[in-house]
Amino acid sequence: MDSTMLIKRDILVHNQGYSVDAPDACPICHRHSEIAVVQADKVENGNGVQVVFRCAYRGCRVFFIGSYGPIPSSELLTVRPIKPLESTFSEAISTLSPTFVSIFTEATEAMYLGLKQVAGPGYRKSFEFLIKDYAKSLAPTKEEEIESKFSGAVVKDFIPDARIQAVATRCLWLGNDETHYLRKWTDHDVGDLVTLIKLTTHWIEIEHLSKVYVQEMPG
Repeated sequence: MDSTMLIKRDILVHNQGYSVDAPDACPICHRHSEIAVVQADKVENGNGVQVVFRCAYRGCRVFFIGSYGPIPSSELLTVRPIKPLESTFSEAISTLSPTFVSIFTEATEAMYLGLKQVAGPGYRKSFEFLIKDYAKSLAPTKEEEIESKFSGAVVKDFIPDARIQAVATRCLWLGNDETHYLRKWTDHDVGDLVTLIKLTTHWIEIEHLSKVYVQEMPG
């Protein structure tokens, strides 16, 4: 856990008091309201402690569990359940490819749960929807052809903007690494994949808005 997002909370385990790290914000609603300690006890094998917390925000009030090593360790190891902050994309991107936004959000939730091997292919799938939906918006008479082609061919054949082509191609390289047995780009990981996806959405949005304004304000 990021130490900048932790506060100290007092717990009682078998009538013995301890001070432990606790989340400063609710892992579900992400508000910085009071985090109350409900109950603490050792896990069955005695090798750790679990603490039940509750968010005090009236619109949330959920319970969540923090896991620690053997007392007197105060380090917070995990928090469950956890819900990622909602992925936010511009209206242009959300309208262009709502399925991309939905899959990207699911992949982000997997990342928050530490499921990187699941998140990577999820991000790769989300990007395929984004790039094909974008290509179809540029060539609406070629929908069937675009849907049936590999994503790399779609980028090459249907997306003329060189900036989007360059970023999207590299995004596909890393996305393929997330689905293949052997990795080619060993110095890059799923975090770089997410960065490239967001860069692609930014370039698409810039291109889209530029076109809208040119059409609305003809010379």
